Amino acid sequence: MEGVILFADDHIFEAGRIENALFQKFNSEGNFSILPINNLNNLEKTVTSISTYKALILDWNFERNIEGNEEDGLVIPDETPLEFLKSNKVYSLVYVYSQANISQEIKDELQALYPGKIFFETKNAGNEANTEYEKIIAGISQFENNNKHLNVPFIWSQAINKSSQEIFSELEQADPNWIEEIYTTAQNDGTEPNTEVISVFHHLLNESIIQNKPLLNAIDANAVEEDIVVGDKEESLAKLYNRIYYTKLKDDAPLMTGDIFKFSEEEYAILFTPECDVNTKKEKALEFLVFQKTNYIEFLKSKREYEKGNYEDIKSKGYKNDAQGNPTKELKGKLRELIKDFNNGDIKNHLLPSFPFDNGIYNLSALIDFETAFIVKIKADFDGKRSGYKLNSPYIYQLRQRYLAYIGRVGVPAIPQSLRLYNLK
Repeated sequence: MEGVILFADDHIFEAGRIENALFQKFNSEGNFSILPINNLNNLEKTVTSISTYKALILDWNFERNIEGNEEDGLVIPDETPLEFLKSNKVYSLVYVYSQANISQEIKDELQALYPGKIFFETKNAGNEANTEYEKIIAGISQFENNNKHLNVPFIWSQAINKSSQEIFSELEQADPNWIEEIYTTAQNDGTEPNTEVISVFHHLLNESIIQNKPLLNAIDANAVEEDIVVGDKEESLAKLYNRIYYTKLKDDAPLMTGDIFKFSEEEYAILFTPECDVNTKKEKALEFLVFQKTNYIEFLKSKREYEKGNYEDIKSKGYKNDAQGNPTKELKGKLRELIKDFNNGDIKNHLLPSFPFDNGIYNLSALIDFETAFIVKIKADFDGKRSGYKLNSPYIYQLRQRYLAYIGRVGVPAIPQSLRLYNLK
């Protein structure tokens, strides 16, 4: 095993303690780097600063050091990392190694937050450090063997870290005032300056990462690995693409092209104003593409003569059979027609799958009718009505391009049938 391990325990620096002996054992092996942490405050800072680590070995009880407790006769309960684990999305193995009795309710809560990534092991202070060390290493090794797919994100994080450091160095060498220069230029141009600074950096980061050979090799290797079994493959993919298409916004996020608005229970809209104009127009009025929540359902009924309640019947008849009569993956009939709509081949409509109308529901699609969608709303009509999500790039750019192509289309006279036939000779 290689990489960084975080070892968080309030007794880790105390000579004579099993925790200190374990730390010394980990440190002497040399196969990986181990960072000792003796309080939850430092753990929070470390996790914020270090994005790539293989495992977090975590004690459950951390003593509080508050002056005057003994004199006042107060008993201050120990701190636990429960809130830390709930507020931080730790992407590694979390190996809770503690003498404390942790309730089953807390274990269930954490296993729901970290499915397959959190384990609870009892600390045995009476054992030799070597025995405890082998127990922990065996647990971490088993986790790695059972979760080989995590190798790609680990290498990806390393690539991001390495490229970020290189880009920051190069930008500073070019001009130590690079942030101010980009910020001021964007501000003078009327663009939201913070967003522009971040966008410039991330474009450079993307150009660097796509050249990272270890990452490319890891992705290639992962693509031929056996799939991990999931309960409902269709729902799993819908959740995946819901995250790829849409981002949940923080309350104080700036207005951005692609922000999704909810004007009523049935009426939604996507902010259409170009990014470069949002900042200058937001105090007066902005452009939107508006659509009804029921648009796609009504489209299916009126144009495709289909209702979602008939899905299983349509699906059972929707695949061609091979010569032996076994179903293939090739679509046919009504199912093929319905699936084709998601290619957005109709110039008049734009379909967005797994749209975030309702939390936890991933099979609702948004249909935008370009003929009636465009609207301008003054600030009083849109202020405070963001739904909390935005349409990500490149999908917002595709939507803008398709709408502009629709309103910019030019009709030309039809050519005669004889001319068409002659050109087929």
